[in-house]
Amino acid sequence: MQVFRIALRLIRNSWPLFAIYVLALSAMGMVMGTSVGGSVPSDEAYQQESPRAAVIDRDGSEVSQALEAFVRSESTYIELEDSTYALQDAAARDVASYVLVIPEGWGEDMLAAAREGTDAPALETIVSYSGADGTLMDERVRGWAQELYALAAASDAPASDLISWLGDVQSSGVEVSRAEPEEAGVPTDYLVYVQFATYPLFGGIAAIVSQGLASLRDPDVRRRLGASSVSDGSFRCQTGMAIGFCGVLVWALNGALGFMVYRDALAGVSMGAVLLIQMALLALALVGTGFGFLLWQLGVSHEVAHAVANIASMVLTFLAGTWVSIDQMGPAIESIARLTPGYWCVQGIVRVYEAPRITLDVAADVAACAGVTALFAVAVVSVALALGRVRDREAA
Repeated sequence: MQVFRIALRLIRNSWPLFAIYVLALSAMGMVMGTSVGGSVPSDEAYQQESPRAAVIDRDGSEVSQALEAFVRSESTYIELEDSTYALQDAAARDVASYVLVIPEGWGEDMLAAAREGTDAPALETIVSYSGADGTLMDERVRGWAQELYALAAASDAPASDLISWLGDVQSSGVEVSRAEPEEAGVPTDYLVYVQFATYPLFGGIAAIVSQGLASLRDPDVRRRLGASSVSDGSFRCQTGMAIGFCGVLVWALNGALGFMVYRDALAGVSMGAVLLIQMALLALALVGTGFGFLLWQLGVSHEVAHAVANIASMVLTFLAGTWVSIDQMGPAIESIARLTPGYWCVQGIVRVYEAPRITLDVAADVAACAGVTALFAVAVVSVALALGRVRDREAA
């Protein structure tokens, strides 16, 4: 095991590469995960924020008054003068998130339109630009008007009865009960961390393997080993073991760092979920190891190895959906992403994240994604071995 011991010594002496590609990039993933935040505690009470709303009722009918009462009940109501200056000032200074102006005759026109089957009369609104609560309030108002329209279209009852029925409909809510999940889900910050781990597990391993073990390609080293009892087959076998050990070491370090940092968040998470995620990452680490082996076989320079490893990692992580969710990209980009190992690795991780609990079906899906990812490693290693044989023939 002479070659393997030399390789381990070279790996040990490559600690700056480990510091950059494992510790630094893993720390960057932690920062990104922290910025996203973890899961919301189950005992945290939900607090609804009411939008600031105002109503200018120029109709004064029974229907318009009912609509104004609805807006008051659903918002923090603000009294506003019915004047052009007041409306402009409210919009400019963001006094109210939502201002509803009910035109004259709107109540009668609404009932008439419903019974004649024509379009409902429009309402005038001023929605704040500074947030979404005004838009949500506008959707509630439109929903109220649509429900009134439907009741009026189905009945010739007077407005007072329609308003009463509408109030009964809105007050009759759906009974909701809270169901605790059988297993705690994977926290979002840990999800971001493991997704970003695709960068060091591909480019980091490739750079460390191609440069950390570069001395084994040195002709003088090969000649000295050739003069000893180490055969060519033993040299290749021990070198392959060292390269594989380097890849597994980076994967283990990244996984251990994630578990140490997120151990509290992962306390209630099923160990099976964590193991499935790590299985998907291990498959990608094998691809990174194979890619590093390919660069090692090509004998590229220090600068070229780092440039190729980082550029390839950026492309791979982008197509995997690490930076932007793959669902937000076009079908053409998604089709291209399916041809990369990072896509299948992240799909397996997301499958665990979205699963309410770990079942055999979930495990099978993740194993399938990891298997597809591992096939990329087989393909890359095959190309590297073929190139190695060609170089050996040329050297002979």
